[in-house]
Amino acid sequence: MMKRLYRSREDVMIGGVCSGIARYLEMDPTVVRLVFVLLLFLSGAGFWIYVVLWVIMPVEPKSTVSSEQPAVVEVKEKPVLESAATSDKVVKMKNTTKPRAKKTTEDKPKK
Repeated sequence: MMKRLYRSREDVMIGGVCSGIARYLEMDPTVVRLVFVLLLFLSGAGFWIYVVLWVIMPVEPKSTVSSEQPAVVEVKEKPVLESAATSDKVVKMKNTTKPRAKKTTEDKPKK
């Protein structure tokens, strides 16, 4: 089967061009993005190359995206509550309220 060059649908920063090139070359998309940034600053060609590739490169078909990465389903279990009668351990809660200071005769305002 022949590899095809597509713009990515999933790993997109601007148009998916760098990600598509990286997938085609089997490398990290960050490296391709850095090359485009260097071309942008060195000669200004990075911008125009990116724009032309954005127009020319077709978008990745939806069937390709779904076949490469299987869907991940996250299942969370519900917590099980145990009654105090069935549990051998009983947890004593601490009193979190601050004790009140006792008022003395010195605290009262004088008239």
